[in-house]
Amino acid sequence: MSGGVAGTRVPVETPDCFLFALDGLMRRTGQGAHISQSVIELDAAPDPRRLEEALVRLVQEHPLLCAKLRRSWRTLLPFWTIADAGGRGLPLGLWREPAAGGRLPGTTEIADAWKFLESRLAAPITEELIPFNARLDLIERRDGTVAMALTWSHLCIDGKGAEMLFREIARLYEGLPAPPEKRPVVKPQPRLSLWEKVVQTKGASQRFQDLSTRGIQSLSGPEARAGEGVFEMVTLPAEQARRARERADGMTGQLFPLPYYLACAVRAHARVARARGSEPSAWVVSVPIQTRKRGARGPIFHNQMTILFFSALREHLGTLEHAAATLKEQFAEMTRQRLDTSYMTLQELMMRLPSRLFMRMVRWKFKGEITSFFHSHTGEFAPELASLGGARVLNGYHLPAVSTPPGTGVFFCEKNGQLNVTIARRRGAMSGQESRMMMGQLMEDLLGEKAS
Repeated sequence: MSGGVAGTRVPVETPDCFLFALDGLMRRTGQGAHISQSVIELDAAPDPRRLEEALVRLVQEHPLLCAKLRRSWRTLLPFWTIADAGGRGLPLGLWREPAAGGRLPGTTEIADAWKFLESRLAAPITEELIPFNARLDLIERRDGTVAMALTWSHLCIDGKGAEMLFREIARLYEGLPAPPEKRPVVKPQPRLSLWEKVVQTKGASQRFQDLSTRGIQSLSGPEARAGEGVFEMVTLPAEQARRARERADGMTGQLFPLPYYLACAVRAHARVARARGSEPSAWVVSVPIQTRKRGARGPIFHNQMTILFFSALREHLGTLEHAAATLKEQFAEMTRQRLDTSYMTLQELMMRLPSRLFMRMVRWKFKGEITSFFHSHTGEFAPELASLGGARVLNGYHLPAVSTPPGTGVFFCEKNGQLNVTIARRRGAMSGQESRMMMGQLMEDLLGEKAS
């Protein structure tokens, strides 16, 4: 979306509604808003003045970056209303760690970049009552690199959308025009009646019924409670990342690595549960499936995804090979049954529900839980983004916020041949020692060797 007039209404899309409800749950229970981060590491500092100018043009071209979420009293459907940014660009913060080189002017000193990033997730994005949906921070680090952190509202942006925003910032910094938009050829879909939509939801409804008989358990339990967001991240260098990809190719194939990485995440959670003496009989995990075409330039905004629900039984987790094989079978079966479409239709029918009721219905089916943990593998991080502001992009990764429940999440992405592994948790859901245990299990499975 380019241009925009204050007060313009933009409809909320179907996949946004679950995030709308989850955001409401987090706000009501003292967990802050549903905000996530995406970070790129640069080998030099961009010019802050040119960057500020680019961020002004970014808001002008993409007005959903400054918008409020409302709900129509007539249709009950949520929508965005564009706000007046007053000529402002996205908020920009300039920071430095102690003993940093001082190449970035006008900075404020912070003790530690990583802890600072965690704290920024708890800070509001809104600035001077302007409802921004993203914020940018530049941090000069002790090692001479510069971290550029984009903090964004999950209500209107997803991980891939955040990567595309980085690409837009790079374009506007250089003063380049937007490339011509290539609209994909989309075959018109027949309009379904209400009854036809109800029929289409039967697959997802039956899947939920089957999963509810097994029950969902998370490491934090079903209670929603306040707690800070905490992250641990490991970057596997190119040689180790190549080894992990080869293992994935051997177990699940090059085209669909999803079951392999999900199996790693399940086994890591099971390791912690066993150490607690309370391993559940099954792990039920909701996994987002991108609906953007591979390699597409956009769309940037809205959550462009549907969901598939996987179930990993305890008896299938003895080896990574067995776990990956059973999850691959589930993936194939759910794809054949078009459960992604069925789940999307079910969400569409629930869009008019107030957010509190929407989330209550989701949690009622699973006795207060939402999923056993959050998980995604987003593939190559912004593959076209090799530089920004004259600086080379060394790495890129996501730091997704997680709620309680479930309180934990495992996320993967790749950049420049490296594999980034992130564990996200809410303080109190899992201890630091348990997080290290989880990361150790992930490394064992990814690399095929016992951690030293």
